[in-house]
Amino acid sequence: MTDDQQQMPLVSIIVPVFNGETYLTTSLDSILAQTYPRTEVLVMDDASTDSTAQIIASYGGRLRSFRQPANRGIYGNMNDGLAMARGDLIAIYHADDLYEPAIVERQVNWLQLHPEAGAVFCKDVFINPEGNERGRLVLPPEVRGNAPLDYRIILNALLNYKNCFLRCPSCMARAFVYRDIGGYHDKEFKNTADLEMYLRIAEQYPLGILDEFLFRYRWGHGNSAQRYRFLRADPERFFLIMDKFLAAGGTSLAEPAALAAYEAHRAEDHLMRVVNLYILDRRSEALLVLREIEFRRLIGSKRIQRWRLLLLFFALHLLVRMPRISLVAKIFHWRWHLDASRTYRPRRRAGQFRPPPGQVTKA
Repeated sequence: MTDDQQQMPLVSIIVPVFNGETYLTTSLDSILAQTYPRTEVLVMDDASTDSTAQIIASYGGRLRSFRQPANRGIYGNMNDGLAMARGDLIAIYHADDLYEPAIVERQVNWLQLHPEAGAVFCKDVFINPEGNERGRLVLPPEVRGNAPLDYRIILNALLNYKNCFLRCPSCMARAFVYRDIGGYHDKEFKNTADLEMYLRIAEQYPLGILDEFLFRYRWGHGNSAQRYRFLRADPERFFLIMDKFLAAGGTSLAEPAALAAYEAHRAEDHLMRVVNLYILDRRSEALLVLREIEFRRLIGSKRIQRWRLLLLFFALHLLVRMPRISLVAKIFHWRWHLDASRTYRPRRRAGQFRPPPGQVTKA
């Protein structure tokens, strides 16, 4: 390493993993092949029971590693990694995704160009378990352009579109930012704690999103994001997190149209919960959730597919009051669970684009 390279910021790349033997080697190989010369790779094994530990050991001194004595959970494991990281900048990448050789270099360059910013993300290509491309992230127009984004912009974009743009497996932040704001609140927000972390960062520092496809996000192989979505009957934790920040002053920054979109997303989430409860044959609970949906919320924003959802709304009002029809339940299960996991295809139009949730990690 040259003297000039020695002066570059050290980047700690934390890779949390639990039972990741299937994709860990390809992911680590892509991370270790970075063009940026000053990195340390820290693999955090969350007490895996497969061959993950042996795969990590095969890399020898090319990386650092730590094995948890007992399973800590996704963000408890990440918090321990943050405490061990020695870098000026810290990237948290995932053990089942593939990273382009220049991702670290491009993110470091952006942070050096914008010293006021706290963290930077990028766009991703969606791949299936076999590694074949299934789609590409389309950024909402409000967050395009590579410029630093303040809290108002981030908050309103989240209200309008939910989190389809802060892609958790691409986050690189300054080490002092984590020291300033603390670790992930894993006990409160579980596997959606990343979004809450990003909002805490955004309250104090601008964020950046590189308008470049610099990693490949693997979807459909039973990861944490998929397990969280499967037949979920509780409200999505996205709303718990956003309600917290709106109550803490965010409402004064929120645009009326963005708030309307947010409530439309909440109504849509209620509908998806009703669908899942119908599949589970919990129709009395489904009826209670259905009664929480306000008709005006469903038609209050173009950010959701309101006419399709209205048809679903009226159909469910009939279905939950009748004996369960197993064929309908099977169709619902295929449409929102089996088909979505096997043949995931993102929508292309900004504002309706629904990638796998960026607020949910896959480790």
